[in-house]
Amino acid sequence: MDFLLTPYLITGICAALVVACSFELLKRPNLDHIPVVGHSSLLASYWFTKGLEVDLARSVQEGCDKHKSRAFRVANLTHWVVCLHRSDLERVMRASEDHLSSFKATGNSLKTKYTFGMKMDDTRHRPLIQTRLTRNLSVLYADVRDEIIAACNEFLEPKYNEWKPVSVLNATLKIASRASNRVIVGLPLCRNSDWLDFNINCPRAVVGEARTLRLFPNFMSDRLVAKFVTNLSERTNQGVALISPSIKERLQRMEAEGADWCDKPNDYLQWWLDTSQETCPVLLMRRMLSVNFPAVHSTSHTFCQALLNLAENPQYAQVLRDEVEEVKALSKMQKVDGFFKETQRFEDMSVLGLTRIAMNDFTLADGTFIPQGTILAFPVYEMHHDDAYLKAQMHLNHSDSPTSETRSLRAPSIRWSL
Repeated sequence: MDFLLTPYLITGICAALVVACSFELLKRPNLDHIPVVGHSSLLASYWFTKGLEVDLARSVQEGCDKHKSRAFRVANLTHWVVCLHRSDLERVMRASEDHLSSFKATGNSLKTKYTFGMKMDDTRHRPLIQTRLTRNLSVLYADVRDEIIAACNEFLEPKYNEWKPVSVLNATLKIASRASNRVIVGLPLCRNSDWLDFNINCPRAVVGEARTLRLFPNFMSDRLVAKFVTNLSERTNQGVALISPSIKERLQRMEAEGADWCDKPNDYLQWWLDTSQETCPVLLMRRMLSVNFPAVHSTSHTFCQALLNLAENPQYAQVLRDEVEEVKALSKMQKVDGFFKETQRFEDMSVLGLTRIAMNDFTLADGTFIPQGTILAFPVYEMHHDDAYLKAQMHLNHSDSPTSETRSLRAPSIRWSL
């Protein structure tokens, strides 16, 4: 009898999943009025998941070529992404979180509730970064410079007039992690190899887990899939074991010696303890990890690509070295600034960027209606490689009678031919 019931049970479960998925799809914004490029349906993008990133890059480029200054949409597994034209960039960047939310978009992409253990709309860290970090930039610069020098000497081991093989990616990851953590958790934890590896490996794990979770509708990832896919508990225990001694020591010093004691750390972790908003090691560890996440890999990627570009174009090495030796102010190193900007432009990490979720209905400048819940993004790779736009900008920059608009388009960086 039980054997006979098994097919009916499986059929019932499948039917329930179909109904639930149907309701999930019905809740999505209606985007029928926006042209589609690439896969004509979300279901089709499911079947071609293996080559999705290649297909996405091809579809976005095709959309930019075909629709020029109009918005279009591409399938990205479980949702549509509406690609905007660069003319909408200023409006999107100026929009508030209540109108176009970047935090919600990031949380949706990384599934932070299940991979980090916290939601991205918890913005209590923003005042600390905007006030404490900004006020301490000049003071922290010396510490960061000291850490970068120490890290380069350790991981690159430079020797005068000698060549040696270097794993650039591994070295830059460790250097970026050391420099970032000097500001985030300070000495001596920023030089702890286990802590550095933890902050390097966690983002990789989070991205992989989030990619798997995005394959499933929200109701499934929320209640079922996350329990089997994510490794949040083990990550949390590992991170807490590493950071707890530092937190405990600082709290004891604060209790024994007051708010200001000799050699008091000036870092992100201490700023949290000073505000008394959180003292729980688990929550503080997640705060530190959430700041490390965007700091380490993005910085190391740019640094790594810059070194590789410099190795490929050694004629620029002496030019950059001369400027560093002659110009003492970091903000006035225009050639170094230009070289890094061109590296970021040529070696962009993603096809789409500046992702937002529309929190309410609105209309683009060209009259395109964007309903609430729509995921928006800019084709940043195409924008950075748009020869027509770059030539027009260079023409404006060399105009004999520059207008205010021309001056606003001028970049202080130097153009490089990488």
